[in-house]
Amino acid sequence: MKQDKVNIKVVPDLRRVKNRERFPLKLRVTYKGVRKYYATGYDATAAEWDQLNTAEAKGDLRRIRQEIGIIEKDAERCCEGIVPFSFSQFESSFFEERIYTESIEILYNNYISELKSKDQHGTADSYTSSINCLKKYRRAPQLAHITKEYLEGFEAWMLSRGRSITTVGIYLRPLRTIMNIARENGLIKPEAYPFGKRKYIIPTGKNIKKALSKAQLKQVFEYPVPPDSGISKAKDFWIFSYLCNGINMMDIALLKHRNAHPSYITFLREKTKRTTKGSPVNIIATRNTYIDQIIAKWGQPFTHADGYIFNIAEIGDDAETIRKKVKQFTKNTNKWMKKIGEDLGFEMPVTTYVARHSYATILVQSGAPLKLASTNLGHQSLMTTERYFAGFEMGVQAEYARNLVEF
Repeated sequence: MKQDKVNIKVVPDLRRVKNRERFPLKLRVTYKGVRKYYATGYDATAAEWDQLNTAEAKGDLRRIRQEIGIIEKDAERCCEGIVPFSFSQFESSFFEERIYTESIEILYNNYISELKSKDQHGTADSYTSSINCLKKYRRAPQLAHITKEYLEGFEAWMLSRGRSITTVGIYLRPLRTIMNIARENGLIKPEAYPFGKRKYIIPTGKNIKKALSKAQLKQVFEYPVPPDSGISKAKDFWIFSYLCNGINMMDIALLKHRNAHPSYITFLREKTKRTTKGSPVNIIATRNTYIDQIIAKWGQPFTHADGYIFNIAEIGDDAETIRKKVKQFTKNTNKWMKKIGEDLGFEMPVTTYVARHSYATILVQSGAPLKLASTNLGHQSLMTTERYFAGFEMGVQAEYARNLVEF
């Protein structure tokens, strides 16, 4: 029985614009003049769409072109088996089938491309690490594989290899986001979603964040280093981070001369800039002699207000280049600071994270209200700060415990 032709084509849905002028790419099915659109999980700008359909498409665009081509062929094959054709039968057959054949890696790659287009290269790296780890556990994982049992098995496999429960959570949170996208795009049914109450709960691990004591900080400040050496630079920038509200290395690299005022330094946290776009938190760090000396020693001469204070990145560097430079700078700082910590006999590795944690701990232990700590750390809510301090008071707790038996 011959039926009217069913036309299949993936097209940009120009009715629905997403962030940065991106349009969702939809599978358009046309039969007897009736058109229906179905999500594919992909999107593109108008310029990217034009390039997708040329021989010049390379890298991620070429990959997306190949993958939407597979979707079109799968849809055509599905339609050939539906006689007479009906949209309801197509939806039932096609999407049920794709649930079991859709590769998780394809969804990851699409989302990683979107992150990179927004210059979120660090986040993109965490998603790359996540899918690479999932592939080690089970080669070519598909949507149908991601069940409560799969996730429990992955957790047990990770722990058996000596990885911490915190690391398990780090790898599975990106997967949860990918599964959320799949659910929103109709690639999985709501009941197939594996996360949540009475399903799989992502472990969080213990919130134990160690900080240096005042006595240890004094040792770091007084640790002798050769002038103008790598270890001297690492020590100075670690101290700068500690004194400037625990500022991280990325924010140090992006400090501009306009951020430096005679008595204070202001900055926005790059980490939360996107999530606080509507109400950005402007952090103010009070300058002192140490900060002034570090700027004088390692800072660049003032040429214009938008020039960087320190020579870590350069004006004109793109986001990926800056990220790589800061990553290397942080690595060097941590290498030398760990050596200092080892020489001083500290049990914990002294890293740039310890500088931020130490600032926060000393601030609160000195009697500062939690609201001030929240503001200075750049947290959006007091609840975030309360969670942040959950593991900081180990020394104080020990002191209280000793007091219980000091009659």
